[in-house]
Amino acid sequence: METRGIDAAMVGERIRSARKRRGWTQLELAREAGVSRKFLGDLEAGHPGASLGLTLIVLNKLDLNVTAGPPERDFRIDFESTLSRGDYEFALRLLGEYAQRVVEEGPSMMITRAPRIKDQAYRAALAAITRWAAAKVGSCSPRWAKDSKPASSPMFPSEKLHPMGEAMKDLVRRETPRELASMNVWMRERDLTRA
Repeated sequence: METRGIDAAMVGERIRSARKRRGWTQLELAREAGVSRKFLGDLEAGHPGASLGLTLIVLNKLDLNVTAGPPERDFRIDFESTLSRGDYEFALRLLGEYAQRVVEEGPSMMITRAPRIKDQAYRAALAAITRWAAAKVGSCSPRWAKDSKPASSPMFPSEKLHPMGEAMKDLVRRETPRELASMNVWMRERDLTRA
């Protein structure tokens, strides 16, 4: 499994998420921290040349800590490598773990860049789960998830492993969150909240 340590993009994501959770605009946070709105915009965008001192002021205003502890899991890379091997059993577990981690740990766990997944149905599933998790934590979905197209035919991730009867499909449809249903992805909410 590949992971990443602290980088400018990760810090920017955390700052943007924390600012939005507080309901502040960039201008409001910039004034509060005593920095320019342009600086804050660059910082949230992950530009690596941001002043460390000013960055620490912004982090402190948001009560955020960024540590150099163990690197965070990069779910985008995990999905890319798992699906390139055709390991649908692990991919199904990974969907649930991804959803749960975003709900428990917040938007910083979300996949922010479009994954390179050839299986378009799985890409739709991942986008749908990202939209669902963003709604759960009160965050905006990343652009790639917003721009993703629905699966061309009904996508039941568990059906990649086992055939499903019509009665089971009806049950899954009834218990699928609207964010998934709108992407033609069918998975029970309870399967998204436990890994």
